[in-house]
Amino acid sequence: MRLLTSTSLSLAMLVLASCGQTGSDPAIQLSDISGDWSLDASSSKIAFASIKVGELIETHYFPGLSGSMSESGETVIDIPLDQVETKIDQRNERMRSMFFQTDTYPTAQIRASVDPTAFANLQIGGRIEAELDAVLSLHGVESTVFADVFVTRIAPSRVEVATSEPVIVHVADHNLEAGLEALRDIAGLTDITPAVPVTFTFVFEAANTG
Repeated sequence: MRLLTSTSLSLAMLVLASCGQTGSDPAIQLSDISGDWSLDASSSKIAFASIKVGELIETHYFPGLSGSMSESGETVIDIPLDQVETKIDQRNERMRSMFFQTDTYPTAQIRASVDPTAFANLQIGGRIEAELDAVLSLHGVESTVFADVFVTRIAPSRVEVATSEPVIVHVADHNLEAGLEALRDIAGLTDITPAVPVTFTFVFEAANTG
């Protein structure tokens, strides 16, 4: 898989939404689904792993995602960096203040333009593989990201987009090296890997099905 910048967050999810828009089903045909699609935050998640001293792996995630895709395929996903969850309160605060610097950069954003016709024949329970690309805005820097995903139509008006393999994000792509070094120093570690594996599951729901 190819990925140019950090935060996988990537955003492949965006394209998936379009998939749902094109799905076909005996109850709801493509022509019945119109308007915007919204991200179901309760069913969606972005997770990433930190690798310390070359072997200690810990998994973290971002709750509270929000996003939408317009009928024309313009998609936006907002990631609340100030809600990062590492399962340790002190580490949460350090990630927010020292690494992401959420006082200045409270959110990351993914934007993509997708082609709704690309997945026109996806039926309920059907799944396809796709490569998605999007623009990631993180820590004041924009970059293009790529992700390999599975797109599954899980209900007549719901589509799930999930990574088929981790997206590798490099902190240097978003000027996050100083923050990473600050975390390493305060934790007394010899090393924190600057390449971050990221995975995600995004569920989009059609706002109008008829």
